[in-house]
Amino acid sequence: MARATALGLAAIVLWSTTVAVFRSLAEQLGVFSAGALAYIAAGAIGCGALAARGRLAPLLRESNPRYLLACGLLMTAHTLLLFSAIGFAETRVHVIVATVANYLWPALTLLFSVLLLGFGARRAGLALGTIAGVSGVVLAICSDAAGFRWELVTGSSATTALIAAGGAVCWALYSVAGRRWGSGSGDGAMAVFLLAAGLVLLVARFLHGEHSQVTGRVLLEAGYMIVFPTLLAYVWWDIAARRGNLALIAAASYLTPLLSVGVTWLYLDVPIASMQWVGAGLVVAGAAASKLSVRTGSA
Repeated sequence: MARATALGLAAIVLWSTTVAVFRSLAEQLGVFSAGALAYIAAGAIGCGALAARGRLAPLLRESNPRYLLACGLLMTAHTLLLFSAIGFAETRVHVIVATVANYLWPALTLLFSVLLLGFGARRAGLALGTIAGVSGVVLAICSDAAGFRWELVTGSSATTALIAAGGAVCWALYSVAGRRWGSGSGDGAMAVFLLAAGLVLLVARFLHGEHSQVTGRVLLEAGYMIVFPTLLAYVWWDIAARRGNLALIAAASYLTPLLSVGVTWLYLDVPIASMQWVGAGLVVAGAAASKLSVRTGSA
């Protein structure tokens, strides 16, 4: 369990770079083109490695069908929603809103672990954590250089946040479904899920009619996306969610919003309103409150 948990923690660090690098890549290649490139390449590498070791066919044959179907669909839905929120955000400032909303998933993972896996929890603490997280997203939506403005809650940044939050729900459910149906089997299935999601993104790319521009920077960013926050991070998280301490890794990930916002700020040179930092902090506090309310012995 310790090794699986460590892999989950490493995945969290790599994921903190995803938003900034993907937004830059999407601005040059197009949203679905960038996602399809990263996921198909990562999935093909992973599936190729499994096939070379003679593990791909047994994996598909022996894994719980519920695990493959549920987690495959949730992975694809999460990918479509998150990449759409980041890539189609009206401005780079709105990317910060998507980042904050996306990182509701640690608290949601704990919430769903209680509701669907039977983890023990103090309801008041869990409710407080959920409210704090949602409040942080609202604060991020309604804040800009001019300060806090309620009218922004109906603007395009709110739409971005809702799409990203939908992705967060899908990812939290993925982690819980993997724990329920994938424990003890399915090692390597994430490579199949990545490939499937990438193929869906490829179809969306042609339906959307994107035009791509390939440069040296595109190649570097694409290579990074394929290897680190896509292939390694997802494979490691999949192992951690099924075999590690789920409550611990979900709670540890509550620091990721601040780290991700910081990376986005530096990499994309995005001005961040002070209240948006506070919003990200509330998401962290909400995840922490949720963690403290859940009995880790259930993980």
